[in-house]
This record gives sequence, C-alpha cells and structure tokens, in this order.
Amino acid sequence: MKYLVLLVAIIIGSYFYPQIAESTGGPCQALEAKMVDAIRAEGNNAGLLAGLVSGLSNGELGKQISMRKYPDMPASLACVRGYYSLDPQEIR
Repeated sequence: MKYLVLLVAIIIGSYFYPQIAESTGGPCQALEAKMVDAIRAEGNNAGLLAGLVSGLSNGELGKQISMRKYPDMPASLACVRGYYSLDPQEIR
C-alpha cells in the first residue's frame, strides 16, 4: 500500500513540477516559459519576440506545439511530456 501511495505522489509531483518550477498557472504555460528561456539563452533578439508571444498566448502556443508532437494525448499531459522532453536544439 505504501508503494502505491509513493507512486501516486511521484506521478502527481511530476505533473505539477513544471508549473511550480516556472511559476506559471498551467503545464502549457510552463512549456512556453521553458521554450522562451531556451531561446533567450542563445543571446539573440528572438528572445524578446518569444517573450512577447508567450505573454500574449497564455499557454495556447505551448498547447499547439505539444499537440502537434503528441496528438494522441490530452493537451495538459502532452504539455507536461513536452516540458520534460524539450530539446533546445529543436526550437531553432
């Protein structure tokens, strides 16, 4: 029984970690925030545009990207999976 509780705690923690780590209201917004951080790390002016787009989309951009990559998953789970599997080289 205690292993089941531990497994449930790990799954719930894995779902909510992106939102807490990025200080956002949802997993798709967290995915957008991680993408913006990866773009800004490259040091070009695209970070300004990416920050503006993510601020206006309120998670919709992250949702569309993750749903394109994982079409058979629900949107929030696809965003969580996209958050953990995001490759900064892929954004270019």
